Amino acid sequence: MTVSLRIRKPITVIFLTACACFAGVALSGCKKEKKQAYTPPPPTVSVEEVVLQTVPVHLKYVATTDSIKTVDIRARVEGFLEERRFVEGADVNKGDIIFVIEKAPYEAELEMSLAQLAKDKAALSFANDQVKRYKPLAEQDFVTQESLDDYVTQAREAAAAVKSDLAQIKQNRLNLGYCTMYSPLNGRIGRTLVNVGNLVGAGGQDTKLATIVQLDPLYVYFSPSEKDLRLIMKYRQETDMPVDIILSDGTKHPYPGKVDFIDNIADPKANTINMRVVISNPEKTLLPGIYVQADLFLCDVPNTPLISEKAIAEDQTGSYVYVVGKANKVEKRMVEVGFVYNHQKIIWKGLKAGEKVIVGGLQMIRPGMAVQPKVAGEDQSGTPSSPPGKETASKNNGESDKKPHTETEKGKTEPSQAEK
Repeated sequence: MTVSLRIRKPITVIFLTACACFAGVALSGCKKEKKQAYTPPPPTVSVEEVVLQTVPVHLKYVATTDSIKTVDIRARVEGFLEERRFVEGADVNKGDIIFVIEKAPYEAELEMSLAQLAKDKAALSFANDQVKRYKPLAEQDFVTQESLDDYVTQAREAAAAVKSDLAQIKQNRLNLGYCTMYSPLNGRIGRTLVNVGNLVGAGGQDTKLATIVQLDPLYVYFSPSEKDLRLIMKYRQETDMPVDIILSDGTKHPYPGKVDFIDNIADPKANTINMRVVISNPEKTLLPGIYVQADLFLCDVPNTPLISEKAIAEDQTGSYVYVVGKANKVEKRMVEVGFVYNHQKIIWKGLKAGEKVIVGGLQMIRPGMAVQPKVAGEDQSGTPSSPPGKETASKNNGESDKKPHTETEKGKTEPSQAEK
């Protein structure tokens, strides 16, 4: 009995040891298989090639319209306002009668001045006759020299009175003329500030009655920076720069303008210079005091790189994009970004023609990792994707909508594994 027990014990130990070794080998094999099964493929990203185009460079500024001429119609004489000969808000021509003030008092003053002139002329004539009569008598000592001097003085006083009467008549005629007010220019008149029947010009004050503004042409004022002014002056010497006026609804004024004035001093607070454009406004659709946008065409820049705006990101160092480089590895590229042209961003510096910029799947990548680039607008097989209208039509055809749906699910599943 003792011998048999000693023989069985080693056999059991050997059997258990073999099982343990076999289990360890099996587990190690499972770990290797598990590690190989979860190795993710490179993520698929959408890319687009950098294209070169000739880009027109425009400088855009917030601007305001202003009238070339604005005239306030004021009463220059005192009197009751008798007539208003215009429709408020209507266009008037130069020379049109717009207001009439009571004329009777000024007509009476003119008649009085004319009568006084006639009286002083008669006195002058009498004084001159007396001088002619007494001058030879004084030479013969028939009258005293003092008597002759009196008549000479009277003649001079009468002549001065005549000149004064003539000046008074001129002033009376001016005052009578001021009673009828004419439009000094072609323009649009505003509302009446004083109604007919009111006393205007009382106390020597020139009462404001209405305002006329010239609407064609118009001024447009804007303020470019000192840096932009240097560019404007440079290209202005080479050619006349057309200036388009963009209205608040996004439409363009049909008549472009031209720069006719640049101020000689800058605003030290904003470092800007006041500039003015003259535009035609024959339909009189624009009014003074409107906010518009002044669009200055500067020049055409050939061979300019363009990319989609969604490919550009920013951080503390500036703007950058992700480029697919050698061996399909991601490169971070710092770029100098310009303005938007045809729904694309201009890249002044940092990209070359033909380089592939990542525009989709940016959340899955980092610099240095390998990716599978796919041209934006193509499916997984490399063929161009159908237009939106055709995709919509295919989804309405029963079974045909299953394949695009399945491919979409696969497209979503693969990135999810890569993220894991």
